[in-house]
Amino acid sequence: MSNFSTETVSLKSLILNIDSPFLAVPSSSDDFPAKIYTKVTATVRDIHGNPLSGKKIFVSSDSRASLEEIIIYDSDHTTEIKLQSGGDYEGFLVKTDQNGNILFFIHPIKSEGLKLKLFSQILGTTNTVAANYTIYIIGNTLQEILEKYPEPEIFNSSGINLISHGESKFSVEIPDYDSPKVGDSILFFVNDKYTKYSINITDESDSGGSLKLPYAIFEENVVSYFSYIVIREAGEIAQYKSNPLTLIYKGNSENKPWNDVDRIYDTCKVYSSGDTLIDEYDVVNDATIAESNPSNAGLFVRITGTNDPNDSSKVFFGSEVKLNLYINSSTRKITHTFTGTMPIHPDDAGGNTATLLISIDHNYLNNDMGYESGENGSIFFDYQVGDDTDIDVAYGGIWQGGIDTDPYA
Repeated sequence: MSNFSTETVSLKSLILNIDSPFLAVPSSSDDFPAKIYTKVTATVRDIHGNPLSGKKIFVSSDSRASLEEIIIYDSDHTTEIKLQSGGDYEGFLVKTDQNGNILFFIHPIKSEGLKLKLFSQILGTTNTVAANYTIYIIGNTLQEILEKYPEPEIFNSSGINLISHGESKFSVEIPDYDSPKVGDSILFFVNDKYTKYSINITDESDSGGSLKLPYAIFEENVVSYFSYIVIREAGEIAQYKSNPLTLIYKGNSENKPWNDVDRIYDTCKVYSSGDTLIDEYDVVNDATIAESNPSNAGLFVRITGTNDPNDSSKVFFGSEVKLNLYINSSTRKITHTFTGTMPIHPDDAGGNTATLLISIDHNYLNNDMGYESGENGSIFFDYQVGDDTDIDVAYGGIWQGGIDTDPYA
C-alpha cells in the first residue's frame, strides 16, 4: 500500500515519457538486445510541484504477454527489473530517486512485431496513467521493407514547397492501401525517422483517414522525405511501406505566433530596459531599450508561474519554458527562442506564484526600423511549455506591439 495519498500526487507527473517509441530490429541481427532500446523517464511530483523521492511506481501494460517479450533494465542500464504481480495487474516496480526522477530502459528480446502501451500508477490505488506514446517494435529495418503504398497526401499543397500561412499544423490524408483493417496503426516518418505521430484505423471503409500534423516535424529549407508504414493490431508490420512524398518546408510566412493553437496560459508582461511596464500595442523605440542595466538588456519579459494545482492559467513551478520573439521591420525579420526554467519556490514566502525573468539582448532590438509609409514595425512575444512537435505542448497568450528603434527618429 502506498504511504501517501493520490490526492498529493500530480497524476500528470506520472506520465511515462518514451524517448524512442519506434524500435526497428534487423532480421539478421544477433546482438540487437544490447544496441536497440528506448529510455523511459518521468519526474514524479506532488500537486504543488515538489519532487517526490523514494516512491515506488508500478508500471504495467495492456498485455502481460507484451511485457514478457521485452527486457527491462534499471537506471544503471545493467540491473534487470523482474516482472511481478500488483493486485489485479502484472508489471514491474521502479523507484524515484532523490529528485523524483524515474529512469529505466526497454530492450526487445527478439526480432518480432510488438505493440506495447505502458501505464503507471501508485500501488494501492485504481488510478492508472497512460504513457505518452505507444512503443512499436518491428522485426525489420525500414530499409528492408519494399515501397508500394501511395505517398501521403497533404491538403492544399502543390509542388515541392510546403508553406505555413500562420498555422502550426497541416492536414494529411492516407490514400487506400492494401487490406486496411480496424486496429491498424499508421506511423508517419520524415527521412526514415519516426515523427511520434500515428493514426489508428477504427473503420475499414475509412481507409487511412486523415490527421493534422505539426509543420515542425520538418526541418526548414531542406529536402524532406515524408512517408508512412502500417502496423497491424497484433503488432506485425504490413508487407509494404509507402512511397515517400518529397517536399521542402519553407517555414511560417507570417513570422508571428501560431494562429491555430489553444493558449491556456496568461500573456507574458514586457518591460523596458529601465524596468517600466510596456502596455500591449505600445511602440518599442530607441528610448525604450536605451537605459543601462546589469543584464545589458534592451527589454525584460516576465512570465508568472504557480504551485496552485487549481490554477491552469499559469505555468507550473519547475517547468521548462520557451519564449518566442518575432520582429518584422523594414530592416530585418527576426525569429528567436529563449529558454528558462520556472522557479520552484514562490516569490513571497507562503505565496503561490513565482516569476521567470528573461532578458532580451540589444542585438535583437537595435536598428529595427519602421517603414517609409510611416508605419511601425511589429514585435510579438509568446511562450510555450514543450516543443511544437509534442502532443501535450501548451502555449501562453500573445503580447504584441510596434517597434521602431531608429536612434535618429
